[in-house]
Amino acid sequence: MPVLPGIDELLDAVINGYEDVIRRSCDLQRAIARGVPFEPVRSILNTTADLTRDIAAVQLSGARWLLDS
Repeated sequence: MPVLPGIDELLDAVINGYEDVIRRSCDLQRAIARGVPFEPVRSILNTTADLTRDIAAVQLSGARWLLDS
């Protein structure tokens, strides 16, 4: 069943908004990591930023695939 044109644009905007929020979240985690003087904390923050980015990429890919089908 095709998605209505107005709904399709809305869903695209929501996906783009989610992607922007994830990008900003990862940037914030990395900025905090740069400001922390303790190495284990820096590594953990950078790792969680990478993990957040990777999980969101899988979610976004799946959402876009569903919308395109």
